[in-house]
Amino acid sequence: MADLTMLPRSPLAGHLPPGRHGRADGAPGVAVTERGDLAAASLALRAGQDAALAIALLDGFGLALPQRAGCTAAGALELVWTGPGQWLALDAGREDVARFGFARALAAQLGGAASVTDLTGARAVLRLSGPAVREMLAKLVPIDLDESVFPPGAAALTLAGHMGVTLWRPPTAEDAWHIACYRSFGESLAHDVLEAAAEFGCEVSATT
Repeated sequence: MADLTMLPRSPLAGHLPPGRHGRADGAPGVAVTERGDLAAASLALRAGQDAALAIALLDGFGLALPQRAGCTAAGALELVWTGPGQWLALDAGREDVARFGFARALAAQLGGAASVTDLTGARAVLRLSGPAVREMLAKLVPIDLDESVFPPGAAALTLAGHMGVTLWRPPTAEDAWHIACYRSFGESLAHDVLEAAAEFGCEVSATT
């Protein structure tokens, strides 16, 4: 009997070809990689549970709770503020179908402090870096990206063209930016990023 085992398919599979794009001469100004390795879940604070949620995240995962637009990290875990009382939790430490157990692990640790929704596979996430990444992003998002305003550890909900996106800079990677959107908009986001990066030369790496 044929092996019918199914494996997760990344949101941008087939839409982000590895290799050089745009300007071909010189070193690439922008590097792009799809973060297809992430487990994801949303957290929504329950009434009166602010302190309990902060303690549960710190004790269970070593994660501090961002109370305003920003993000925190601990090992393979990241927590990104996505609105008052709401966060996007990410885990890069799980492989294949094990990623789909992340939300259950969160819910078990947090108890009644927050509502947890599994978003694994429901977001397209790009990692962006390179000397021209800030100039490239300035073409896409209508917010101030200056280092004094948007340093490592910063996050924002904004627009990239017609798409709502979450943009953040992990506090543990000074040269990296991450941008995420709904899976259904992923192809459009990848196209817009490659278009905006073309003048600087863009190197796309294989999905992580």
